Amino acid sequence: MRFDAIDRGDLVISPFLAPCRIKILMVADGTNGGFVNVTYGRLYFSLSALCDLLEHSPDWWVRYDLTKMHRQTDPLGAADRNNFRFTDADFNIDDYDQIWFFGARQNVNDSQRLSDAELAIVARWMDEKRGGVFAVGDHADLGASLCGRIPRVSTMRKWSPAQSPPNATGPNRHDTLIKGHDNFYNFNDESDDIPMKVRVRRYPLWPTSAFQRRWAPHPVLCGKKGVIDVLPDHPHEGEVIEPTNATATFGFGSYVNKPEYPEVNGHREMPQIIAWARVQGDHTNGLGGQPGTDRNKGAANAKEFGAVGAYDGHEANVGRVVVDSTWHHWMDVNLIGRPRTGDPIDPVPDDDPKAFGFEYTPQGREAYGRIKEYFLNVAKWLAAPAKQNCMFKRATWGIVIRYPLAEQLNPKLPLWELGSYARDAIGRRASLCTLYSWILPHFPEWRQVLPKDVRLVPDPTQELVTPSWEAFEAYVLGGATRKMLEFAYTLGEKGGEADERQVADAMAEGMKLGAESFSKDLQKSQEASRQYFDIAARGAGVRVTAATFLDEHR
Repeated sequence: MRFDAIDRGDLVISPFLAPCRIKILMVADGTNGGFVNVTYGRLYFSLSALCDLLEHSPDWWVRYDLTKMHRQTDPLGAADRNNFRFTDADFNIDDYDQIWFFGARQNVNDSQRLSDAELAIVARWMDEKRGGVFAVGDHADLGASLCGRIPRVSTMRKWSPAQSPPNATGPNRHDTLIKGHDNFYNFNDESDDIPMKVRVRRYPLWPTSAFQRRWAPHPVLCGKKGVIDVLPDHPHEGEVIEPTNATATFGFGSYVNKPEYPEVNGHREMPQIIAWARVQGDHTNGLGGQPGTDRNKGAANAKEFGAVGAYDGHEANVGRVVVDSTWHHWMDVNLIGRPRTGDPIDPVPDDDPKAFGFEYTPQGREAYGRIKEYFLNVAKWLAAPAKQNCMFKRATWGIVIRYPLAEQLNPKLPLWELGSYARDAIGRRASLCTLYSWILPHFPEWRQVLPKDVRLVPDPTQELVTPSWEAFEAYVLGGATRKMLEFAYTLGEKGGEADERQVADAMAEGMKLGAESFSKDLQKSQEASRQYFDIAARGAGVRVTAATFLDEHR
């Protein structure tokens, strides 16, 4: 129980450090009294499961503080403030690390849209404070009022009719439903325990060899046990896109002539689609009994479309952005089941399996666990660089002082072995991709040699063998772990308290030690490999002629 209190940050005792606090402002909208109105309570268009997950993060190194705002009125009274505006006199955007927008109102010119004055506040915060933004709507122009003019967000997703967003009906809709257990397509299959599969973008880990191509998903879609390739399904989604105008500018009020996607040192980072959803090709019309019959929406054209997009603004010294094709990937109705008897929107009986969503079966719970990792990854990845370093430091310090790993670690172990223990332990909690994204920014020269895209065909000009990223990572983590262990032992001997600065000094010194040790061992490895280079220079040691293969007993 004491560890639970420590992880929550309610109890801070030596040698533990309080978890990082990431403050998330959630902003939703809707039509008062209308069908589509987002709530933070438990209804159809509701976010209670997401909020509960974020407010009870399982990671010891970070806690999320949520503030829930509504542009109109939360139908269940669950918002911290209704009729919220970024220009409210008592509001300071700099109090927050991230903003998550859940837009339901249509029309980019809606009277309730973000004003120019509000957009100037948000844009400046994104640029100067590196504030992270998550934004989502649904099919057609749902969400355009709230999100359709936000810098970067506006060009990473189809929000308005000018962008030709997908409709809710007709064969060209973005219908990701997977047939239910009855083998038919029913609208409420979105609330069963069967997720859809998505295709993820692959990023190269390291040019290990022309014949060994290692890849990983984007950190947002990287789980503790591998790729997060499942999401909730829904019969009519929106669409994530990649911008076509790299040099566009924007301006609101006095904040004008700002680059949408800034160029830094000759490089212009651009958003990418990081996951694609698929419309199944077996939807058929009618109410008949043939498998694949879509009893609500009818036939649908098979296709693939952008489901999740990401912009790494840290590469351009601005904030990061994530967009999604639909808020139904995040809402209670698609996660923990449909509303039940007595609820005003499309209820099901209390004992109906679709009243429980993914929680109904072990298979559903396994899929839901991976989906929840996606949500938490978004929250981690959107954090500004200072908060990324805060999480990295606490995650590493935590494995040094926590059982059972604290009993296994010894500073006398080789750095690569220490680092392998640390890498495995952190990877089981934060995912190896998150760890990768924490370490890489500290070695800018190393990151320059990383390929940007996975090559479909081996490149003959590429190095035959280069050191793996995993090896470098193990050395760096090993150095950090060794210095932190030595510092922890000093604390134990002297009975002192863990000081934030001292932990940071130990980590920085250790990472430098690890990088230097890797370089020295790499040189030794090259010297040991010299014999193979010499053999290759002499003709690869070939002692064979045509006569070798002639049959002497013909």
